[in-house]
Amino acid sequence: MIKIKIFTETDIEFKELARIDNLVNHDSIYHPDDDKNSWKIRDKSIIRDRLLLYSSNILIGVIYYSQGRDENNRTCFYTLNLDPTYNHQGYRNLLYNKMLEKVQEFNCNKVLTSIYEHPNYKEHQKLLIKNDFKLVQTNREYSCDIRKVDTKKYYPLIEKIESEGIKFYDSRDEMKKFPNHYKKLEELIWTYSRDFPMPGGIKNTRMPFEQAMKLQIDFEENCYGVEIVVVKNEQYIGSTDIEVLPKAEPHKGWTGGLGVLREFRRKGIATAIKIKAIEALLKKGITEIRTDNEENNPMYKINVELGFKPVPFSLDYMKKIN
Repeated sequence: MIKIKIFTETDIEFKELARIDNLVNHDSIYHPDDDKNSWKIRDKSIIRDRLLLYSSNILIGVIYYSQGRDENNRTCFYTLNLDPTYNHQGYRNLLYNKMLEKVQEFNCNKVLTSIYEHPNYKEHQKLLIKNDFKLVQTNREYSCDIRKVDTKKYYPLIEKIESEGIKFYDSRDEMKKFPNHYKKLEELIWTYSRDFPMPGGIKNTRMPFEQAMKLQIDFEENCYGVEIVVVKNEQYIGSTDIEVLPKAEPHKGWTGGLGVLREFRRKGIATAIKIKAIEALLKKGITEIRTDNEENNPMYKINVELGFKPVPFSLDYMKKIN
């Protein structure tokens, strides 16, 4: 018997959801404890939920969905994963249609999801095309074995930058006592992230500072790879944060973001940030970094120069409803 159930936050559900996700993931591993922790500190001011699909009391699929923030509050972002054993039986469509009923709670008028250019996602892609979703953004995905990066090659660049009074710090380990550190860091990230390309008319929105700090504390306590912050004359001008999930993939770092304020771009600072981050990660035994960029974002050129290799790109699909 096929049945859709609501999510009740039990340990067995988190464990089974990780199992389903890992059947679909093509190059990453999920651990239930990471999911459980993320769910615990989620922003409860926006609607976020999961629908679980069972066959004879065995979990076979899930759709994760959440409401957007502020100007995006009528947009639904979702991820749908199904045990491939159950392909070609209409179960993705069943979950998708049930989600559409649920998101009317916030008068949803736009639905957006991301998949990868990989065979594991072909059946979902067929569903999207059948339901008139449009491809609205393509993102270059890259992986790098950082043991092969010749960091010394970039020392002259870093020395030149530092000669101009620009300094590089580790946020968690060196900056906690800096005046208003987290306020300045949040302001920096919000400022440069507004320039990040967004798919399908989605707006960049600012997370409440209290929620940002919840995520920052969790990052520093549970999945800190490194966070490099660049400072000139006490002004925060650039940063990157790289997450490592020790229970799932202790060798791999995932780039959260990297940016530099407009007036300091085209000076090699982004490259220097990456080199500083790579050297810090190598000291911790990390051997791989993953990152992504919108396909026309010039950041990809820096990644290629450093030795990042392309992996399956991600594709953002969107549909307007109502």
